[in-house]
Amino acid sequence: MSTQEIQGDQLRGHLESLILAILEKSPSHGFQIVKQLEHRGEGALRLREGTIYPVLYRLESAGLIRAKWDDSEEDRRGPRRKVYSLTRKGTRRLAESREQWQQFVQVIGGILGATV
Repeated sequence: MSTQEIQGDQLRGHLESLILAILEKSPSHGFQIVKQLEHRGEGALRLREGTIYPVLYRLESAGLIRAKWDDSEEDRRGPRRKVYSLTRKGTRRLAESREQWQQFVQVIGGILGATV
């Protein structure tokens, strides 16, 4: 089965949970998050870096993630980078999202006739 690109409306409502799942593995900056989404999505998720920053801001404002400036690469060229990490509240939200996703897949799969 070929991998079809997923973007736009198909991602709306899921991107927050996907970002939380990426940050569960390790703290990351925006570009790393985009690359991890592409990698873990087996190339089906194509996002521009600018797409995730409003989502990161919402997650940070909600207390689901925290951000700190990465000063570890002092001789690095270019702008400083923010590194995002999951909070306890974010970990709980991710667990809730996973439960909701499983229920969603089960219900929709039952309607469409797919086996899960």
